[in-house]
Amino acid sequence: MSKRWGSCTRTNAIILNPDLIKLPYTLIDYVIVHELCHTKVKSHAKEFWAELSHYMPNWRELDEWLSRYRV
Repeated sequence: MSKRWGSCTRTNAIILNPDLIKLPYTLIDYVIVHELCHTKVKSHAKEFWAELSHYMPNWRELDEWLSRYRV
């Protein structure tokens, strides 16, 4: 996996990029929670963002922070 920090398959297997370990713990948590939310909502529909907001209300800030790192 070289173009993503993480992914969730149709069978709910979560795959994480090994380079994730180089990021701050807060961003690692964000990626993991993001992928865990995909076990409930597969797409990035409104329902997905609502689910993510339930667990990480500051997801927008974290997503912006994560975007500063290259995959």
